[in-house]
Amino acid sequence: MPQLQSVWSLLALLALAFIWHSSASAAAGSTAALGNGDGPGRPLTTFVDLLSSNERFSEILHTVQRLRMVIPLNRVRNGTLLVPTNAALKKYRKEHGEGASRIAGATYRGLSDAQMWYHLIGDGVIEAQDFGRRTMVWESLSRPEANDGSAAASDDDEPDEPPKEHVFGVMLKTQLSTSGTVTANGVAVLAQNYSCAAGNVYLIDGLLEIPPPIQEVLHVLGDSFGQTTDSADEYSAIEKLLASAGWSDVLTMFSRSSEATGMHTLWAFSNHAFNSQFSYAERSYLLNGPLFVADDEDLHQAAVADVRAVASRFVSSEPVSIARMGAGTHSVLSLGKHSNLTLVVEETHGSFSGSIDGQPLGRLDVIARNGIVHSVEQMQRPDSLVFSPQKVLVGLNATAFVRLFKDAGLGDYIDGTRPDRKLTILAPTNHAMDEAFGYDLDDGDDVVLSAKERVQRSPRDRQREWALYHIIEGQYSIEDLAQTPLVRTRLAGEWTDGRPQVVKAQVDQAHRALGSHVSFNGADNILLEPEVIGNTTIYLLSSPMSTPPRLVNALIQNLDLSLFVAAMGASNTVDEIQSEAGVTVLAPVVNAFASLGLVWSYLSLPGDLDARADLSRLIKAHVLTRPVYSDEIPMHTDSSADMLVVKALNGNKVGLYRTPRGMFAFVDQSEQPPFMRRSARSSTSSRLASVLDSSSLKISEPDMLLQTGVAHVLESGLILPLNVEITSAKLLRGMRAHIFADLLERFNLTYVLEDPRGEARTARSSDGDDENEDPHTVAGYSLLVPSDKSWRENPAYRELMRRDHEDISADDSDNPWRNATTSDISHYLGRLVRLHVIPIIDSSPREASEGKRLPTKQLALADRTTYPTLLDDVTLRAHEFATDRFSLQLEGAPFYQTPGGVPFVSVATVVRSGIARSGAVFELDSLLRLPPVSSSGPGGWKRVAWNAAVWLTGIGMGSGLLGVSGYWVRQWWTRADYQSL
Repeated sequence: MPQLQSVWSLLALLALAFIWHSSASAAAGSTAALGNGDGPGRPLTTFVDLLSSNERFSEILHTVQRLRMVIPLNRVRNGTLLVPTNAALKKYRKEHGEGASRIAGATYRGLSDAQMWYHLIGDGVIEAQDFGRRTMVWESLSRPEANDGSAAASDDDEPDEPPKEHVFGVMLKTQLSTSGTVTANGVAVLAQNYSCAAGNVYLIDGLLEIPPPIQEVLHVLGDSFGQTTDSADEYSAIEKLLASAGWSDVLTMFSRSSEATGMHTLWAFSNHAFNSQFSYAERSYLLNGPLFVADDEDLHQAAVADVRAVASRFVSSEPVSIARMGAGTHSVLSLGKHSNLTLVVEETHGSFSGSIDGQPLGRLDVIARNGIVHSVEQMQRPDSLVFSPQKVLVGLNATAFVRLFKDAGLGDYIDGTRPDRKLTILAPTNHAMDEAFGYDLDDGDDVVLSAKERVQRSPRDRQREWALYHIIEGQYSIEDLAQTPLVRTRLAGEWTDGRPQVVKAQVDQAHRALGSHVSFNGADNILLEPEVIGNTTIYLLSSPMSTPPRLVNALIQNLDLSLFVAAMGASNTVDEIQSEAGVTVLAPVVNAFASLGLVWSYLSLPGDLDARADLSRLIKAHVLTRPVYSDEIPMHTDSSADMLVVKALNGNKVGLYRTPRGMFAFVDQSEQPPFMRRSARSSTSSRLASVLDSSSLKISEPDMLLQTGVAHVLESGLILPLNVEITSAKLLRGMRAHIFADLLERFNLTYVLEDPRGEARTARSSDGDDENEDPHTVAGYSLLVPSDKSWRENPAYRELMRRDHEDISADDSDNPWRNATTSDISHYLGRLVRLHVIPIIDSSPREASEGKRLPTKQLALADRTTYPTLLDDVTLRAHEFATDRFSLQLEGAPFYQTPGGVPFVSVATVVRSGIARSGAVFELDSLLRLPPVSSSGPGGWKRVAWNAAVWLTGIGMGSGLLGVSGYWVRQWWTRADYQSL
């Protein structure tokens, strides 16, 4: 009985098998009829069965077998296979794998298993009409994986059991050409199609090439489909952005990371679109910021976060096809899961257009090996991205500058925490800072002399000072700097008396296109335009700016100011002036001191206490007690002639003003200048005229920045304050004219060294030569002083000195004064000294001029001008033989006396001069000679009569001599006609 049951069971199974086989054969025959194929009548179940049934598939079947793809292909259900023709395969092998009959890895005769799987579409059974309806993107079963890109379905895969997480395959695109031909990735799809239980099979006229990775696709886009250029680098910005975010694997597939082996969608903006939304510094921050701050963990993390926040809006973590998505609004997940992207797709007559997060798309569905690329025509700046000055500085690669601000505790100036504060930042590049001083800001001056004490600065203090000097209060564009070149910084301290330090900007409009059109304290800005971030403007400097130097360090850089520096040293005022907080220094040039002549000779006397005190007062008269920059000096106009009056360390006052001709310092030598007495109101024109005179000193070089203030260079001249009492006696000491001073004392002439307008003069000599002098008309005396050497060469003086010292042994036997009496010698030398003294006649009342210095014009020599002397009726005449070069000679005394007389010359050249309070001192190269005795006869009408008598006598003697000569010639001529007997 059990055996019978077993037999019946076996028969039942056989019957069921027969019925199933019959049904399958009928179904296969029906499918082949729909596909219009010429397949065999037996049932076709798998793609391998279909390929094996027709000779035209022999080449592809052979390749499938050699690549060991038979079993995986037999497992595929519900797919569409694109099969190259035998001719296309043979051609491809000939071009790529001729003679390569063996299997090399997963490649056979140039065909890889990944490329073969790329011909199998996994989106189900696709009918012929679906191919020709519209452009469509299909997903193949070729998986992007490792470096070689090979991918195949695993032998262990169970197609009936879907994977837990879908793994996308490489996409391909079909579209209908203008000729009506359907192409797949550009390869024509032939009309014949075949069917089996696993799906449809279509013949294609070539092999499908796996597209390149996204990075290469970008190069192709830039080369062929760029919006603004044909350059392959048109999409380099998005490549660099992803690299900066650490997502380069999305583009390259050069690693085993999930980003490298996965499929993505890149919404690729062009460089033009990127540049239109971000400034140079912002672009640099996004593309290079993480690299620039790689050694700063906090800054690096912040930069990476910012970059990824931007980059994530242009990368999706799965392939997104516009054609596959269809018309409508879709939500797409961005890479890094920062947010969902909104994709809007519109379809018009079978053509698609769209936008991603409001950004219009251009080129759509560009297939890449590891995803899909869409070009973004117009990029929008993300609202969530907020730039701070610190981020811009990082983008400018001024990271050393940023670190210095953080170390100095000044991070709030650049981190954006106070956006309402208006600032201009001057940031040197890293290279500039490294070349200048690395990270050591030591300026070699650890001790700063303050007004009250010496303050020791720490390295952190120096860093803070240096950083604050690179922050300008307020925002300044290049146009603003052209109008306002002096800008105030945040650096202010005790040494400036609380006033901010200044930076001097210079705008060069002629070379603006070169990028260095503006400089700050000589450091060029290398940006074509400054970076503006909210209320902060940033300039990038080619070199750092040192804080303003101390006074001496600044002045010695100008050789024209070397004598002023030397004068400060000689007067022992260097430390005092440099320690003064908040000053303005009016610095005279070398020529100003040289123009003082004998005054400078006196002031520079070594070891002379009076000279040192006077020099100290003169130097302090040039140091004003508050910093005054050129933009603070008022302008003289028709409606206003006011000036800025500032007190100097010496106590004198200086008025500063400007006109269209330049800037000036007004120095009045009177005790109370009218312009300084505010109660005195005069008309504008008269006040303006009162300052534009010889008392005004022009400023040739303004705004030399100092640690304690500012210095202005005077073009010529200097300030000689009233409390610097320059007398004729001091000038004699300056030229070392000891003999002339002794002779004045010997002959009781020392009163010429005093001011006759002051106290009563000392007793005068009763010599008759000055009896007619009117003391009420003499305002002072100018001295013509020969050198001591000239006096020693005078025979009368030598003889007097020999007798004074009783030097009997002196060998001077040829001296013509050896036999003269001492009284005669003294009388002669007294007259000679008086010949060298010129009284200055002043017609103004003594009360009006008392206490004032005589005008320089009244004391200077003038060409062809006659000057009286202390010798009665003896005058001197000045001749200007070269510019400001004078000679003096006796007035009315010829160079030669009457014909046949002895030549007589009395002339001397002025070597140097100096102006004292009540007169001038002129140094002569030789002594003037006293006039001959005959020339010192009567004066007035008597002199005219005397001259007439001399001329008549001469004419008479000449006539007589001529008559005698004529008589003698006549006698000789008459005798010539006779012959002697």
